[in-house]
Amino acid sequence: MEIAAEAGFLILVIALLALVACLSWCVMSWVVRICPLASRRFALANLLVLIGTLLLSARTDQPSFWFWFVSDTAVLAGFFFVYLGLLKLFKLSWSARSAQLTLALALLALLPLNQGSNSAWLAGLIFSAAAAILLAHAAVANFQAIKMEFSTSAALIISSPFALIALFFLVRFGLLLPDRQAITGYLSLRHPDSLPQLLFFVVLTVVINLSLVGNAFARLVSKIRSLADRDSLTGLWTRRIMQQQLLNHARSSQRHQSVFSILLIDLDYFKKINDKFGHQIGDQALLHASACFKQALRAEDWLARYGGEEFLVLLPDTGLSAASNIAERIRQQLATEPFAPAAGMALTASIGVACYQAGNNIEELIASVDRALYQAKAQGRNQVCLADCLTNNAEAS
Repeated sequence: MEIAAEAGFLILVIALLALVACLSWCVMSWVVRICPLASRRFALANLLVLIGTLLLSARTDQPSFWFWFVSDTAVLAGFFFVYLGLLKLFKLSWSARSAQLTLALALLALLPLNQGSNSAWLAGLIFSAAAAILLAHAAVANFQAIKMEFSTSAALIISSPFALIALFFLVRFGLLLPDRQAITGYLSLRHPDSLPQLLFFVVLTVVINLSLVGNAFARLVSKIRSLADRDSLTGLWTRRIMQQQLLNHARSSQRHQSVFSILLIDLDYFKKINDKFGHQIGDQALLHASACFKQALRAEDWLARYGGEEFLVLLPDTGLSAASNIAERIRQQLATEPFAPAAGMALTASIGVACYQAGNNIEELIASVDRALYQAKAQGRNQVCLADCLTNNAEAS
């Protein structure tokens, strides 16, 4: 088999892989409905790579509008939509402006390069640089998103295909830069040096799409885990997660002889709000209270919906006195923040406070803070009460 025929076969393989991937992402988006918005971008990315690859198969050594500019444009746009798909998949708030600028500048620079070997050399440099930058954007976004949801090792594995192909284009740019004659070896499909590149693209087309599938399922796992860990109404941590955190902090307290405190918060007369205004307003009251609590807490504090209208707060490295001050701040924040939907009714809360020390028991701690909450309610509500047990030497903050 001649070199040109082998190259043509490999280009056909890349095109078929891109076509299958495009159709698969279409099924993911419109039939299975898995991450539909991101899947559409991944489908479009593969379609653009397919178009670019088919045009590439007709490329000659001399640059031309369709087989050079349009081909390069389609492939670069495909890389750009991979990046956009990752942003949409993980709901990353990053701006795509720098990637858009990279693509726009590359296309403006490629457009006039339609003839001459010098134009081919410049086109190869511009395409390689732009591809490296766009794929580096995708690699960084992928790494950061997976790292936030899972672990650094998982992020490295899943984002490595994007980093690898970005590195390939960077190396390609470096090899082309000092030698204008190298364009024959790196861009001409009739040259033997094109075969390793095409084989590399075959593997990377498969691996990148597998990586994208892995990202989609990682996002699904993250959503499922979030549904299990977060309260469906308020978005706060669930009782199960808070119990785990209490145990974790108790173990840490045993090792480091440290303290932490908890607050048990109950919305006053919440049943009256439901009875008078309906459960929809009651749900709004829970959301309003959650927002007020978040504003009064620190970044390191844990807030969970503990059940019904009850909330539990874990305050790491906080003694009883400091916890009492935080509880009072929470109470005032809620009492002074108007809740418009329940006209004529003030939204207030009763709060119990207890402190944990090394050697204490979590069940006893919960019982202690519950008694403190009951005392606050018995004394007229809308106030903070401290636990009357487990407080020896708990003033250390």
